[in-house]
Amino acid sequence: MSTANQALSLQRAALATLWLSLFSVPQTEPLVLITLPALIGVQLWSPPSLRQRRRLWSHLIGLPLLGICLAITPMGDRGAWLAGFSNLLWLLCALKLLEVEKPGEVRRSALLLLIAIGAAGAFAQDLGPSLLQGTAALFAIGSLLALELGGGQRRQLLKTVVLLVAVSLPLMAALFVLAPRLGPLWLLQGGRSQTGLSDQLDPGSIASLAQSDAQAMRIQFRGMAAPEPAERYWRVLTLSQFDGRRWSKDESRPALAEPTPPQSQNQDPQLTLLLEPTNLQWLPWLGRGLPVPSSIQRSSDGGLWQSEPVRSRSLYRLVAAGPQSPEPWRMVQPGAIDLEVPVEGNPRLKQLGETWRTLPRPEQRLAAAERWFLAQGFRYTLEPGLLPAKDSLDVFLFEQREGFCEHFAAAFTALMREAAVPARVVIGYQGGEWIQPLGGGEGHLQVRQSDAHAWSEVWLPSQGWTRVDPTAWVVPSRLEQSLYDTLGTAGSGADQQRLGRSPSWLNWMQGQWQALDLNWSLWVMQFDQAKQEELLRGLLGSNAEKFQGALLLISLGLLVAGSLWMLQLLQPQQTDRLRRELDWCLRRLGITPQPGESLEACLLRARNSGLGEPAVLELIAKSYGEARFSSIRRTDAQRAWQSCIRQLARQKKRW
Repeated sequence: MSTANQALSLQRAALATLWLSLFSVPQTEPLVLITLPALIGVQLWSPPSLRQRRRLWSHLIGLPLLGICLAITPMGDRGAWLAGFSNLLWLLCALKLLEVEKPGEVRRSALLLLIAIGAAGAFAQDLGPSLLQGTAALFAIGSLLALELGGGQRRQLLKTVVLLVAVSLPLMAALFVLAPRLGPLWLLQGGRSQTGLSDQLDPGSIASLAQSDAQAMRIQFRGMAAPEPAERYWRVLTLSQFDGRRWSKDESRPALAEPTPPQSQNQDPQLTLLLEPTNLQWLPWLGRGLPVPSSIQRSSDGGLWQSEPVRSRSLYRLVAAGPQSPEPWRMVQPGAIDLEVPVEGNPRLKQLGETWRTLPRPEQRLAAAERWFLAQGFRYTLEPGLLPAKDSLDVFLFEQREGFCEHFAAAFTALMREAAVPARVVIGYQGGEWIQPLGGGEGHLQVRQSDAHAWSEVWLPSQGWTRVDPTAWVVPSRLEQSLYDTLGTAGSGADQQRLGRSPSWLNWMQGQWQALDLNWSLWVMQFDQAKQEELLRGLLGSNAEKFQGALLLISLGLLVAGSLWMLQLLQPQQTDRLRRELDWCLRRLGITPQPGESLEACLLRARNSGLGEPAVLELIAKSYGEARFSSIRRTDAQRAWQSCIRQLARQKKRW
């Protein structure tokens, strides 16, 4: 294989690895799915006549692919232009590899590929894609080294790449930790937009609930313990508008005045939440704490709101704000909308709710509703079937009596309103699995999309808005166990199969990987100025800022000096193994080569001087020449050279 072909093979491997890292990014996934099979097919199969016209061939397939690249660019999203140009850059890299032939072209395509790998880091920043991008960069650097070193054996090329990485990593680490931060590294995070939530709730229109075991968010607790399983209610949306069947968001709820988080927020107890894309403007939280950054606002109905939908992985914190019980939103007086029930529809529900109005206190009406639910024999299932468009809640409460959390929350909230108790539906997540990394360290709570849940809130004058979960009356184990384990406890084997959870050992491995990915996201991709100051204060004390510049210069000086020393190892050796063995033979015979003297002339001079037997000198010249220059049966030639060395050693002993 020629040097250019070897470099091209490494660049193709780099491009394939790069596209693997981009496979889960919505802005680039169509490009990968469309162009990757086409370009692989061109590389593996092309007639000899077309191979001679690679530039024309790349242009013929490049024009339609370029049109597709521009057509799939999401012009309405933030960063859409960057996504479009990046798609174009990756496509040009692939087309360039179809037509390059000369070493200069190969070198330029490698540099273009390195730029494309850097652009990919703005879209896919998880640990897995980052490792793939690093591997792609090593392939691209290896192609440049193959050109500089003139090809050669793969082992030597791999050794050179490893030495370069060993030289560069300490320098990059020092710059990353000590150089002043210009801002967070979180630019554009890709990921599939999945969520188990919606901004509307219509349980009657859902015949079966398809649960996803995908990850929803991960939470780390600092300076505080994780809440008990029964208290892990991560509220997202509050639904107050009710038309007799469907619950939806009341957009007229104002935002609460945001208090300023404490100055020492890095030392205060806090939660760090890493949220997967949801396409919602509302963020999960426990209903307490001060959100950071300050662009996140709390609404008067107990939600966290931001101006842009969560289309990419988002990281935010909730800082404990001291003894603040209850939270301000819990004491916001209910409005007329919290008692609205359509005049038409669900007559039996209305009749039942009206019978509870005779009870003097809201707490008594709530207790009556709990007793009624417990006495009806409701069943929790993921396949309740469709409900009729008319009187759907009546059918659920008095005939079907089986459903999932949305059915129970919607029906109970409507009953409370009929009983003159202000109530609303809340959707979010309930539960979470604790993940403890191997070897200790900070664990985290992993919440899956299958933990999506719906419950109710009722207004009690003495307590404010109070959480009530009617699903917990029907399936008490739902609060202590995951949905999968809850369905197993309830004997719903078919529902367990529908949920389709992975084996326990695979879940454990995924949890360990997610723990690594979380630490990567928090301490590398989100290593901002605040985290840098915190790290330096831990290393240098309270005056870390004064020594940061000096420490950076000293570290870089030492590392550059060490790197230059290591780079000397990359220089070609002055003598190879065969030459060293030849020098040993000549020293044994007492022969000292003259400057510029060939081997034949040196041995002839030694023969005329009587140094060594003529047969031995002739054997050295012949076996060394065959071992050095023979291209046929090279192994036999090297074996003959080793035999010559052993024979010379035996003769020296006799001499």
